[in-house]
Amino acid sequence: ATRLLRFAPYALVLLACLLRLNSITFQSLWRDEVDAVRFALAPLPDVIKTFSQPGFNGPLYFLMLRGWIGLAGQSEFALRFPSLMFGVISIALIYSVGTRLFSRPIGLVAALLLTFSGYHVWYSQEAKMYTLITALALAAIYCLRRGLEDGRARFWMGLVVCTSLAMYAHILAALIIPTAGLLCSLWWPRAADVRRQRLKPALIAFGLLIVPYLPLAAWQLPLVFQPGNTGFGRYTLGEMLNVLNGAYTRGILNSLDNTWGAVIAGLAATLAFFGWLTRLTDRARLTTALTLLIWLAVPTLSIWFVSLNRPLFTDRYLIWIMPAYYLSIAVGLAALWPAASARPIIHHARRFSAAIALSVLIGAGALSLNAQATTPYKSDFRSAAAVITQAKQADDVLLFQIPYIQTTFDYYFKQPYTGLAGPYTNFPGNNDGYQDTEAVIFTQLDQTFAGISSLWLVASEVTMWDQRDLLQRWLDDHGTRTQQHVFAQVTVTRYELK
Repeated sequence: ATRLLRFAPYALVLLACLLRLNSITFQSLWRDEVDAVRFALAPLPDVIKTFSQPGFNGPLYFLMLRGWIGLAGQSEFALRFPSLMFGVISIALIYSVGTRLFSRPIGLVAALLLTFSGYHVWYSQEAKMYTLITALALAAIYCLRRGLEDGRARFWMGLVVCTSLAMYAHILAALIIPTAGLLCSLWWPRAADVRRQRLKPALIAFGLLIVPYLPLAAWQLPLVFQPGNTGFGRYTLGEMLNVLNGAYTRGILNSLDNTWGAVIAGLAATLAFFGWLTRLTDRARLTTALTLLIWLAVPTLSIWFVSLNRPLFTDRYLIWIMPAYYLSIAVGLAALWPAASARPIIHHARRFSAAIALSVLIGAGALSLNAQATTPYKSDFRSAAAVITQAKQADDVLLFQIPYIQTTFDYYFKQPYTGLAGPYTNFPGNNDGYQDTEAVIFTQLDQTFAGISSLWLVASEVTMWDQRDLLQRWLDDHGTRTQQHVFAQVTVTRYELK
């Protein structure tokens, strides 16, 4: 058993790699991923400027991606491979953190949950920074713990480097700083001589953390209390927690219905809560429970507080607290698995319950992985471009609604073409809530399409641009559909105009 336990982490890392390699290119690139390529390949001085310019998120990731593209190219596999790599690294890191804070079995169970996490696999197969910041957050927390325990300079430096990199990989990763600060206070050594030895390196490390953050803080902090619309929905704290729990237990896609999905989410939350409760018996165990609660609560409450004025919540921004949730579940499962008992029936019943609960969670993760690997979900511009490549005639114009999707389409479509942008019609005003009447828009479209005999409408996320669907209505009134193809979140239609 000891030998199996020793090799299990390596087996999990290998399994995690295989699960993330499987179907890594099944989903088409969506606009956020192609945007990452566009930002990465901007002129180098412009990329460097984004490190200090307001409004830019993830400049370090884009700079890293720029170098990677130079080595590996721009294929779907190449663009997503760094995310896969950091996703696999996170498996090893959560095991190390779990072992350091709790025990080797708890670290192993947490790593197992992360390995089969549909949510984590999804972002391990997306050309964005989310698995990178997860790995960096885990590494930062590990280094903080080792720095306080061992006092070695390399761990304090690791805390500074990992946290600083995470902040410039995603703006909201700056919340690692207050999280680490509270954890440092919680873990602070009780022995007087050790406290004195740790004080200087801790002050230096946190001082170095704050200095790189100042360029970001100069424009971030004033926005905290400034009301505004950001495009994100408004959530109560309870709704945020429900979204996060559902994402971490059911993934992005799942074949479970709502009832069974709620049961799985409830089981996970119950195990996590049970794990915290079992740690309240003495000071040392209470510290570990508070560790997980701080890791979970500080980022979540911070985003909730900011969102009271400026809605900011989306679950992927908090992906780096997911390891704390899986560690909490692992602690709950460990509490169900007693080492010994005077009553064999109770002993075996508790172990059986723990095994069943873990199997159910892993099974839910496996269903999510299967759904994500077989169900097109991201905007399928790959299929849309393939159809138009085969059927486009020489005089066909390509019309994009919304115009922003043209960049993503161009990643897949390699032929020269004449492109047009669909009109934005959602201006607020006095005409039934809109600035321009339908007649005004239709007159503009008459002028836009004068002299055009045929076109392809490439449509995705149309309500962001044209809630009244005026463009589609005009085309149906003034043309004949000769082809239409519906893909995941993308529809392409060819019109012969009258």
